[in-house]
Amino acid sequence: ASRCGEIMHFKKFDLITPNEKEVRFSLADQDSSISELTRELSKLSGFKNLILKLGERGTVTVSKQNNSLSFATPSFAKNVIDAVGAGDALLAYASLCLASNNSIVSANILGSIAAACECEMEGNISVKRSMIIDKINDLEKSSKFNI
Repeated sequence: ASRCGEIMHFKKFDLITPNEKEVRFSLADQDSSISELTRELSKLSGFKNLILKLGERGTVTVSKQNNSLSFATPSFAKNVIDAVGAGDALLAYASLCLASNNSIVSANILGSIAAACECEMEGNISVKRSMIIDKINDLEKSSKFNI
């Protein structure tokens, strides 16, 4: 949690989901690029998978399990009302997805969708399955795919 801010207490985890502020605090680095931060965090913490939360800029995901796969995902939130609980929603959905199918790509996407759902509600409300499905349908419609 940001109250503690010291993510370096966590070593060799399957998945860590800090925000940029927590990483910069832990590494005492306010100036480096995101890619430099993720490389340094990887060396020091030995994580298997990282979903770095960047707020309205989305996420950057790094997986050492997949030949150092890394990718960025935009925020799926359309109308942010209250970001409280978004990180918890991301962690809950991403960790369950990762445990069930071992895919950091689907874990990141599902976790990011859950975080977006949480951001679009006031208060820290549980993100229900129906909300995830509605958000996926909305994303599909807005992307204009005709599949």
